[in-house]
Amino acid sequence: MIKLSNINKIYKVGNTDFYALNDVSLEIKKGEFVAIRGASGSGKTSLLNIIGCLDNCSSGTYLLNDKDVSKISDGQKSKIRNEQIGFVLQDFALIDSQSVIYNVKLPLLFGRGSFSTLNRKARKALKLVGISEQAKKKANQLSGGQRQRVAIARAIVNWPSLILADEPTGQLDSKTGMQIMELLEALNEQGMTVIVVTHDDKIASYASRIITISDGKIV
Repeated sequence: MIKLSNINKIYKVGNTDFYALNDVSLEIKKGEFVAIRGASGSGKTSLLNIIGCLDNCSSGTYLLNDKDVSKISDGQKSKIRNEQIGFVLQDFALIDSQSVIYNVKLPLLFGRGSFSTLNRKARKALKLVGISEQAKKKANQLSGGQRQRVAIARAIVNWPSLILADEPTGQLDSKTGMQIMELLEALNEQGMTVIVVTHDDKIASYASRIITISDGKIV
C-alpha cells in the first residue's frame, strides 16, 4: 500500500541544509497497524505529512497504492486526501461553534450527495465511535475524549483505506487515551490501515509494528 524509497526532506536554515528526513525507506502493507515512535523533532510528523500527501519530499520516491505521488497534481492529491485518507490530530481540529454532526460531515461537503445521504453517513460514523447521542451538541460542549471521538468519526466518514493519527492521545488523560487507542484498534480490525505517530511507548505498544525514528532516520 505504502512504499517510501530513499526519502529526504530538506529545509534551508541560513546557508545550511537541515534534513528533517534523511534517506528514509519504508513499506507498510494494507491492513497493518503501525506506530511511528520518536522524540519531538525526530522527523515523525514530517514523515506523516508526506505519507498523507500534505507535503512533498525533497527527493526520493513515494508510492501510494502503486501510484507515484510526486507525479500527480495538487488536485489529485487533494482528492486522495479526501477519499482515501482520514486524519486524526492531537488538537482535534474541530469547528467549536458548529454542531458535532456538521464537523463530521465536513469531508463529505467536497463531494456529491443529498442532505439526507450526508446526514446518514455522518450518523453512521458517530455510531461507530460511540457518540451518536451527541450529534446536535456544539463541539465546544464536549469533553476531550468526546472531541477526539468526533475527530475520528470525521476521519472515517468516507470510510478511507488509511487512517493517519498524529499524537491522538496527546491532550487526553491515560484512561481516555486508552479508549481512543482501543477504538483505533477496532477500526483496524475492520480493515483500515492505521498509522499512529507518538512519542509514548505505551501508545506505540498498541500497534502490531513499531518503527522508531531519530534525527530524521529510521533506526
